[in-house]
Amino acid sequence: MSEQQLLGYLMGALDACEQRALEERLRREPELCRQLERLRACLAPLSDDEPPPPPTGLAARAFSYVMARVGPCEGQFAACNAWRPQDIVVASFIVITLAMLVFPAVSFSRYRAQVRACQHNLANIGHALLTYSQRQGDYFPEVPLSGNLAAAGIYAPTLAQAKLIEPRQVLCPAMPATQGEHRIPTLDELRSASGPALRNLQQQMGGSYGYSFGYWHNGQYQKLRNRARPTFALMADAPSGAHVLHEGRTSANHGRCGQNVLFEDGHVALLQTCRIKELGDHIFQNNLGHVAAGIGPEDSVIAPSDTAPVPLDLLPVTLETATLSAR
Repeated sequence: MSEQQLLGYLMGALDACEQRALEERLRREPELCRQLERLRACLAPLSDDEPPPPPTGLAARAFSYVMARVGPCEGQFAACNAWRPQDIVVASFIVITLAMLVFPAVSFSRYRAQVRACQHNLANIGHALLTYSQRQGDYFPEVPLSGNLAAAGIYAPTLAQAKLIEPRQVLCPAMPATQGEHRIPTLDELRSASGPALRNLQQQMGGSYGYSFGYWHNGQYQKLRNRARPTFALMADAPSGAHVLHEGRTSANHGRCGQNVLFEDGHVALLQTCRIKELGDHIFQNNLGHVAAGIGPEDSVIAPSDTAPVPLDLLPVTLETATLSAR
């Protein structure tokens, strides 16, 4: 089954027989259903954008231009400016065809521009993380196991206190505009906050991006060390809870068509799945299937801003199982 046929189905372009045949296959083939849903998700950014309004007076100018070239109708041809039904059908078809070609192209250009702007943000944060690690013995900002600072978004206050990032850099351009200017809380504010105020600060501090927890090794929680690995995911468009729990789901930042990922060596790429191709590592879950600290130094787990790494003894596995998985 080609993507063109599935696209035709989504756009209502198939004839009745083709549509019935495809719907019958969709009932029998779960993989084809998943392929259709992935294509539907990738079209979402186009349907969300409103087409730009035409320039003022475009219709009048176009009409004047045509009439100036055709000239006035005289004599027996006086009725030539009357539109026949066939003319209206043809003209409507042309207008609809142009709209289907132009407006999706404009929307896709906007989508690509947002992806590139997001990648630029992550690249800048990656440079800040590299600089921070050089100052801290090759270690990246730590996400503690407990306390007011135990949330993935702590990377932002840590880098902001070191004057390495600005608040606007932690916002993905593809996300809806927030009210007012984004603000990164200070570490002292976080330490002194409590209750709903603390929760709100933790939710907002990481912006649109998720950051990687530390990992368990030989029963000890370790913070991340910079090894410049090209396949270790350090940050990404933040996942939502629902998308973390299902294989194949992605971040909502880019219409669920994928997520921009910052790797430890500093390069940024748009991934269409949640797994690193070379390793098979799920970037939003640890090797035991939980949104918690990694199991071993190669297990990257990127979490939303307010998410804390779960202590190993609270996971539904034994310490012996986790230790064996980390080796």
